[in-house]
Amino acid sequence: MDSARHSREAGRPPRSLVLLASAALVAGTGAALWALPATPPGGWDATSGGRPGSRPESRQGATAAPTGARSPASPVPETLVAARQTVASPTPPAAAPPADEPATRYRGFLDAAGEPHPELLRAGVRSFAIGHIVAGPGGCAPHWAGARPRGGDSVAARIERLRADGGEVWPAFGGPYGQELAVTCENPARLLAAYRHVVTALDPPGVDFEAGGSAGPAAVRRRAAAVARLQREARARGRPLRVTFTLPASRRGLEPADQEMLRAAREEGTEIESVGLLVPIASGVSNLHDLAVAARAARLQIAAALDVPPDRAWRRMGLAPVLAGPGDLGPGEAGRLAAFRARNGLGWLSLRGAAPAGEVVRILAWPARPDAGVARPEVTPGARPVRPW
Repeated sequence: MDSARHSREAGRPPRSLVLLASAALVAGTGAALWALPATPPGGWDATSGGRPGSRPESRQGATAAPTGARSPASPVPETLVAARQTVASPTPPAAAPPADEPATRYRGFLDAAGEPHPELLRAGVRSFAIGHIVAGPGGCAPHWAGARPRGGDSVAARIERLRADGGEVWPAFGGPYGQELAVTCENPARLLAAYRHVVTALDPPGVDFEAGGSAGPAAVRRRAAAVARLQREARARGRPLRVTFTLPASRRGLEPADQEMLRAAREEGTEIESVGLLVPIASGVSNLHDLAVAARAARLQIAAALDVPPDRAWRRMGLAPVLAGPGDLGPGEAGRLAAFRARNGLGWLSLRGAAPAGEVVRILAWPARPDAGVARPEVTPGARPVRPW
């Protein structure tokens, strides 16, 4: 028996080595990625600022999930950036484009609790949203959502590397793994301080809100007032702060509550550069058609909410298909999607959900002709012509 215990199959590593490797793997995937800057004077929590028992924000329609499986927010979520550490500002500062001009062709999404994606840079992507920032304990402290990872670089270090490679990085508030700060932080001064803290620490060119109007008019007003104030402060410093919203959409376009939220934000003084549409698709002949129907329906709604002419609304829109599987969008479909962007003057494209092939991202990130990748269907004599999706 003793000899059987010490024998092992050829090519199989010793048990002690397996245990050592397992321990190293756990340590490497479990360490904290980042820590918050020092708490602002007076602390994060106000007497009426937090609602620990409040009901999580829910939304109709599709919610984008970052690539890969993730657990919900940790009971003790990790905080924002390293103590007393801020991200170096890009030099020179990038000027904000006119509100109706697209700032980028493709915006990559990075999960702050997930793995880096160097293939995005190799594909030519230079604009990134990183998220999601949600409300932490007490309701007024910004925290990164998701399970608490271990090891790896801080978010600040990742942002600095992207900037060194010519990229711009936007923090994204809200998302599917927690409550956006305006929902839980009922004290307007505390909410403004939380948003300001993120902007000061990360010094981004803009911020994105993946949060709609279903949380109620009070949260919508608090967010709009705070963001409008941040934009005024940024303009006074000579570094305009761009603002985008990313919202679920369907063949009917945006939900009525999200349309009202955009309108209320504009009336409060928030300058919204663009609105991204999260549209779930699955592989099949109608996936791109559903995207086009959703975009065309949302265009008129966004034009009304932002008070712009419908023919200028395309440039104020982004389109982000949410993939259920890597094969839902192939290179041929990516070419047609890029052509749709070019043909209509769409502001930008993005992808959420499952990670597609690198070639797909490269096609979406580079310029396309309006007719590139557009199949010309055969038309039977006497039949009604079919418009490419």
